[in-house]
Amino acid sequence: MTPGEKNVLKSLVAVAWADGRLVHGESGVIDGLLAGFDASDEEEAEILEYASTPRTLEKDAPLAELSLPDRELLLTNAALLVQADGDQSEGERSVLEQLIELLGFDDEEASEIVRATRAELDDIGEKAR
Repeated sequence: MTPGEKNVLKSLVAVAWADGRLVHGESGVIDGLLAGFDASDEEEAEILEYASTPRTLEKDAPLAELSLPDRELLLTNAALLVQADGDQSEGERSVLEQLIELLGFDDEEASEIVRATRAELDDIGEKAR
């Protein structure tokens, strides 16, 4: 796993904790990325331990260390993550907006990334029915 991928995962953990809890669907997104990033057993254990404690974007997310592709990957997966439990809370909406601002995306860029992610989720939902 690259340092950028690790930073994306740590940032996603902070997004997942936005509503004060880390639920199964959210941890499933994190688990999927660990597999996709080909994390070693040690890296996986490190991220899962990191995720076991509430985290915030302001204090815990290493956003300044992300490249543009990493920032785009983070926003894409954050948009997926806030929909993972089937209900986007006000806290999750708020943290997604905060993340967009902290990542430096303008409204048009962010809307395009989030819209594409939601369209993908809709497609997956349709295929599952």
